[in-house]
Amino acid sequence: MVDIVGMIQGALESAIGTLLDYLSLHVLLCLVPAFFIAGAMAYFIPKDLITRYIGKDADPKIAYPMAMAGGFLLAVCSCTVLPLFVSIWKRGAGLGPAITFLFVAPAINILALTYTGTLIGMDIAITRGILAMFFSILIGLIMATVFGKEIDQNKSHINNPVSITTDLTQQPNITDKMEVSKSNILLIIGLGIASISLATLDSNTISTLGNTLFSGLTRIVPFLQTPPLLQTIIFLLGLLILIILTFKIPSKELVLFLWLVYILMTGTSQITYFSEDLSLLGVVISSAISNMMIKLLLTGLVVLGLLLFVWNKFDTDDINAWLFETWIFIKSIFPLIIVGVVIAGFVKFFIPPELVITLVGRNTVLANLTGVLFGVFMYFPTLMEVPIARIFLDLGMARGPLLAYLLADPELSIQSILVTRKYLGDKRNTFYIILVTIFTTLAGLIFGLFLGQGIGLW
Repeated sequence: MVDIVGMIQGALESAIGTLLDYLSLHVLLCLVPAFFIAGAMAYFIPKDLITRYIGKDADPKIAYPMAMAGGFLLAVCSCTVLPLFVSIWKRGAGLGPAITFLFVAPAINILALTYTGTLIGMDIAITRGILAMFFSILIGLIMATVFGKEIDQNKSHINNPVSITTDLTQQPNITDKMEVSKSNILLIIGLGIASISLATLDSNTISTLGNTLFSGLTRIVPFLQTPPLLQTIIFLLGLLILIILTFKIPSKELVLFLWLVYILMTGTSQITYFSEDLSLLGVVISSAISNMMIKLLLTGLVVLGLLLFVWNKFDTDDINAWLFETWIFIKSIFPLIIVGVVIAGFVKFFIPPELVITLVGRNTVLANLTGVLFGVFMYFPTLMEVPIARIFLDLGMARGPLLAYLLADPELSIQSILVTRKYLGDKRNTFYIILVTIFTTLAGLIFGLFLGQGIGLW
């Protein structure tokens, strides 16, 4: 006889355990900075400066990168992107750039990439971001090539499209002050390298690199084989570059973003000072908690620098407006994330690992297509797909189909298909769905093959 009470108790314990693990390891140092970055993007970056460059008559060399950048900078979620897509479509955006924006916005916003990197792995997060950008432009170009002229001639559903007349000369903070010298660009690139290194180079990777690529230098430069020391040097180098840029770049908005991004990268860093549990005054402290405290200390140092900068450069109105936008993101998204984590805990309890391994445990065409179709029919609100993906990974899902699912879930759902069908029509909408399905399935196959998981049909 089925023990219903025991099943319910086990599911609740699984859900609570998953939630506590998530809250302790991922919220403070990862999602909090991401929310502040999203709020800053929403307040400090004018939407008109993005949408005005992606009209149907714009230069494709400008329109497609701008549409892709707009999707990232607006930091919208998978549900918010639909009205924005309709808005820029009605304003006269070209079919290709509009599709690029529709695809890329929910896939590479700062919250999605941060959450993916911390919960699943930076390899998946970086690959997801790069492929989403590439596919967004490729799918947009294909749609424009096949249907572009037909759309321009039959756009009868758009009545008096709104023209965007924002005058760049009236926004000195965005035009004049955003000028960046070549030396500053090099410094920003250096800061980017330091940031990415912090987020991706764990102890095992550093040891492997030290023993292979730098084996001849390890005797002269011993810290190449000492991961915590090398990670600390990278952190301090990045912080030094950031301080130099703070005094060299005239745009306080750009400097603000640099500080926020570095806080995020420090919080998601792979710094590991302790590999074993510590005993302090008779209390055993796990290595995970010890390393988290080190990251908290380093992140706090960067936060202190940010607070001093904001205090000196921004007035009260700007700070309040930025905090208000951040609060909007938190109250609308964070509860959904918590719900998603709890659902993931329940799913983990009830789904047998054998089923996951059978369906998507190998890198095959069918497994990757299954991952894509699961994302379509089992739609989750923004970012909920990430904890669900983490659970499937723990249950035995191969990383290729996992990537295919993460690429497809924000792009295709029953809701989004119905909305885009209204404005694109059956033929164009069906073609778009087919393109997304093919490319995301191929992405999973190629990624799995690159990881050495082989490839197959079934």
